[in-house]
Amino acid sequence: MATCTHEIGTADTGATPNTSGAFTPALDDLLVVFVVATATADTTFTLTNSAGLTFTQVATATYATSAHRIFAFVSDALVSSATSQTVATDDAGDPASGTVIFVNAVAGMTRTGTAAVRQSAIQSNQAAGGTPAPAFGAVALTGNPTLGVIGNNTNPATLTPPTGWTEPASTGDLGYANPTTGAEYVFRDSGFTGTTITWGGTSATAFGSLILELNTAAPGSASVSPSASVSASASVSPSVSPSVSPSVSPSASVSPSTAVGLERTEIGAYTSS
Repeated sequence: MATCTHEIGTADTGATPNTSGAFTPALDDLLVVFVVATATADTTFTLTNSAGLTFTQVATATYATSAHRIFAFVSDALVSSATSQTVATDDAGDPASGTVIFVNAVAGMTRTGTAAVRQSAIQSNQAAGGTPAPAFGAVALTGNPTLGVIGNNTNPATLTPPTGWTEPASTGDLGYANPTTGAEYVFRDSGFTGTTITWGGTSATAFGSLILELNTAAPGSASVSPSASVSASASVSPSVSPSVSPSVSPSASVSPSTAVGLERTEIGAYTSS
């Protein structure tokens, strides 16, 4: 079974590029990183690692009338050097005024990069007083880890985590005043079989949310390819496209009067409100 371990949370009020605190993951961990960045219009950020790992941006959301952004990254390989290391985030041309970086190390994964994510969902530009409740497009599989992050305009975010998910006690809820910003993240190893992850209370200020379901299936088996979607208006956007390939045993026989139909099902879900 895959297991999640909080590695580090770092709030930085300097303009990007910004670097996380040092952490030491275990050999063969998959790194999942959330970045909340303020006052930037860039929709694509980069993430680098002092130990040589590369990362793929797998989802993004916005909040506060698209003034601020939330990003999710997954490492393109498993950890091969269990030594002290950092990650650093940067953008293409509009430096953020500050960032919060959360790093989680997931043991027991075989997939990496986009293949490690079964599905993602976001809420963008949500109004103050709302309860974060991003929803996947398909039910999660009980053996898959789920992780989520909130960005808002409160320092720190001061949100109640969803029941059944873990918010790291020390550096899982951070913030800064450049501008007033908060970020909180949660994770769960297994056991979730629903679609909506609902936080335990409202956000006092405008917010955005982003959730991921990882894919613990062995490479080559049925998988879901995520593709995050971001809207400048208030939205909830799950993204999922699984495929199922049935098979028939060579020994099975069918009489001439019986018709057997096998079909491949492609599922795509997208909602916006």
